[in-house]
Amino acid sequence: MSSSRCVECHIGLCKPVTLTYIRKIGQHMIMLPNAPACKCDMCGHTQFDDGFLLTMQILLEKLTDKERQDERKKQPVADPPMDWSPVRRGG
Repeated sequence: MSSSRCVECHIGLCKPVTLTYIRKIGQHMIMLPNAPACKCDMCGHTQFDDGFLLTMQILLEKLTDKERQDERKKQPVADPPMDWSPVRRGG
């Protein structure tokens, strides 16, 4: 990632840095240290690398899909409904 003009202030230059990527998914918190990003030397605006974000999105979608499938497997299978009719006694 090379230096480029800041998309926020249009004055400063964005310099490559590494930051901790934090994302909350449901009840889970994901923290990945040393994620590639850039930070403006004037306004401090930070932005994660597009390739990194795309890779994380794909991986997290795979994980959440697998988690959903695992949850479906854990759910009990209901017995099929039985026909019921009252029995008349006496008469």
